[in-house]
Amino acid sequence: MPSDQDDVDNLFGGAPAAPPTPFPAKPSADHRKESRVRANWRARVLLPDQRIVELNIFDLSESGMGLISEIGIPPFSVLTIALAVPDLNDSKRITAVRGTIKTTHMTVRGQFIHCGCTWAEIPADGRELINQWVRRLRK
Repeated sequence: MPSDQDDVDNLFGGAPAAPPTPFPAKPSADHRKESRVRANWRARVLLPDQRIVELNIFDLSESGMGLISEIGIPPFSVLTIALAVPDLNDSKRITAVRGTIKTTHMTVRGQFIHCGCTWAEIPADGRELINQWVRRLRK
């Protein structure tokens, strides 16, 4: 029987590569108005040329997120993203959330590229799960 992790791994096909290890950094300015919370979740972005880029989410807000990667993704683009969101009550369980983002800026910091993005489209249940995490982490 497939697991939730299999769902995340198969959102864009193929086995996942090891995600980069994020380092502590202050989020860059972007178009999000609300406060952000720190996160360390896996994600994948599908590029226009059909390549898949492994990322980590390093901060969240209701309207977007900060991403970190060793590979750049196009700024000012609308891209499909898949997030591995931990279950609110069992961190070993993962919920795959898929949507589209608009990238708003890129900042190079050492070997990592930080990308700010806002949601272009996300299913209501995925948005609610992420918003619950944001509220929980603000406490």
